[in-house]
Amino acid sequence: MGVGFSPRPAVATVESTLAPFQLAQVDHETFEPEDTRWQPGIRWQKRYVVLGGDRFPVFSLEFAANNRRVALRPIWSDPHRMEGTSPLSEMGRRWEAFAAINAGFFNRNNRLPLGALRRDGRWFSGPILHRGAIAWNDQGQFRIGRLSLQETITTTTGQRLFISHLNSGYVQAGMARYTPDWGVSYRPLTNNEIIIYVEGDQVQEHYAGGIAGELEFPLPANGYLLVIRAGSVSREQLPVGMRLTLTTSTTPADFANFPHIIGAGPLLLDGGRVVLNAEAEKFSAAFAQQAASRTLIGTTANGNVILAVVHNRVEGRGPSLPELAGLAQRLGMTHALNLDGGSSSSFYLGGQLVDRPPAGAARVHNAIGVYLP
Repeated sequence: MGVGFSPRPAVATVESTLAPFQLAQVDHETFEPEDTRWQPGIRWQKRYVVLGGDRFPVFSLEFAANNRRVALRPIWSDPHRMEGTSPLSEMGRRWEAFAAINAGFFNRNNRLPLGALRRDGRWFSGPILHRGAIAWNDQGQFRIGRLSLQETITTTTGQRLFISHLNSGYVQAGMARYTPDWGVSYRPLTNNEIIIYVEGDQVQEHYAGGIAGELEFPLPANGYLLVIRAGSVSREQLPVGMRLTLTTSTTPADFANFPHIIGAGPLLLDGGRVVLNAEAEKFSAAFAQQAASRTLIGTTANGNVILAVVHNRVEGRGPSLPELAGLAQRLGMTHALNLDGGSSSSFYLGGQLVDRPPAGAARVHNAIGVYLP
């Protein structure tokens, strides 16, 4: 059964990016603390926070989680597809956000997301490696924890086939799924993938993916592509014409109830306790101990949300992850999540970056936008 399209040559893109752990350019000689309260109940602070004898410059925005005049939304570089990076200032203006902080991880070479990105109930990118994530709704409810997504295809013959990842730039052997939320087309991320075109819950056609990045496969408006990597599933298990049933769930289950999710990690605080475990979230020990600029988001015991960026300490570099967990406690957070850091760490407010010179900030894939409806 034909599907009415042919793969076409892909357009290659190349981008040069800054080193991920470049020293932030905070000039402590000219650093001036600020404490501004906007109506209704939004507090902007620029100050030093002391930890273990070190002074860290912290830029933060705080507001009540149930403040109906403030809204948070995931935003990303290109509104029409998942591929792409841009300066946070450009992204903030493009999405008309009042403020924004950089958020999830991404591959700097192919400019694709590496973690959960969900907006208005749609998975634009699925979670990976059971890493930390933050979820929220417009009623002021927030959830921070380690997140996994489970998807299973059941065939008419009773086979159950596990889907490893949804709309993701993270690659491993297995079968991944790509939907129109990924963009208008999919380009193979590894050599010799098998592309299964599914529309109306029925397998329509098989394609050979060829060399990674050379072809584009349009994404069906009423369906998805199944991408088989490393021969992990036989195409004979999914013959043309077979009907499929898709089931989706999350662990923890309550994450599925939240329309907006951003994934990054590691998790820093849970109930006020430090629960940092970089190894459990498949981060290296070197990553955990790296001194670098950091971005984080968290909630407080009195029901506030804090978005913050921390840069280089006086006479030194930025915090390690254990130090960041301590700083999160000092900021009053009881639940906290580390976001992407290094040269990605940046804070957009009122039309410009307010924490570092634009030349020192790397292009990023996605962010958390703050809106004042």
